[in-house]
Amino acid sequence: MSKQLTMRADDLVVETINALLGQHCTPERIAAAEGSMDEALWSLLEESGLAAVGASEEAGGSGGSLHDYAAIVVAVGEHAAPVPLGDTLLASHLCAAAELALPAGPMALAISRPGRDVIRVPWGGAATNIVVITDAGTCLCSADALDVVARGDNYPGEPWIDVTLTSASAASSSTVRARCTPRIALFSAALMRALLMAGASQRAVDLSVQYATEREQFGKPIGKFQALQHYLAEMAGEAAAARAACDTAIDIIAGGATLDDCERTAAAAKAYAGRAVATVTRLSHQIHGAIGYTDEHRLQYSTRRLWAWRDEFGSESEWAALLGRAVAAEGGAALWPTVTRWPGVSG
Repeated sequence: MSKQLTMRADDLVVETINALLGQHCTPERIAAAEGSMDEALWSLLEESGLAAVGASEEAGGSGGSLHDYAAIVVAVGEHAAPVPLGDTLLASHLCAAAELALPAGPMALAISRPGRDVIRVPWGGAATNIVVITDAGTCLCSADALDVVARGDNYPGEPWIDVTLTSASAASSSTVRARCTPRIALFSAALMRALLMAGASQRAVDLSVQYATEREQFGKPIGKFQALQHYLAEMAGEAAAARAACDTAIDIIAGGATLDDCERTAAAAKAYAGRAVATVTRLSHQIHGAIGYTDEHRLQYSTRRLWAWRDEFGSESEWAALLGRAVAAEGGAALWPTVTRWPGVSG
């Protein structure tokens, strides 16, 4: 089996998003934005064009590849940016696919799921517009026009709303059928959350390495102790594997794989990134001790997001179950080829 992974994000996009978020996502601003969003940061992102990367220029976006989109979402997770940039980028792409005009301002996603009349919308409490995807089609609704049955914040203070999808249908007549199904939207959103978790997991590792190098006990850095070295190695391995699963999914989807393969690779990325959260958060807080839970240390801005994102758009157990059912349906003889082949490549 052979494959080539030559696609990558544009270096300028990567440098720009990391420089901008690195400058503005200070602990003070992240803390101040809890329960809402950082309006000043969002304005900068819109002015720079970074809030519309991935949607074509013809559709009103900034252009760019799927790899550019992925790099931006990872950076959002790494810097704990208190804005719904990942959700807006995906919502913009879904709007463009449905031939809907891209609105200004932050967006959120409401994706119908079987047996659920009320849908949780992460970041819905800060969004100007919400893209609703049901079996009937895709529609763009003003957040004020929806029937909101509950409001709240997730663990890091990102505001969500619960809405009824019947109110979404009534709020907009701009429905386009057969452009995007809830299935596609859901695994795309799950992959978006996996990318966020990959970025936040790597930041937790980096902060732990830094702390273990600087903090001394018994006359030497605690990172010199073998037990903590094992912790750091285990964390780094889990974070790297989560990022690799995300990168693989992006490569496969960008390569034009079948719908089944796109869903399965996205499911694998969300399931693994979610599983890695347990190890990364547990060991990073063990290394930091009590200081990692304080407002003065920025570790908790990463770990609280990891705990929240782990369950949004499907937990790892839900996506692992989907993978298990898909593999079981292929039969025992197909198990090895199914788990080892590169989608789109035979042999």
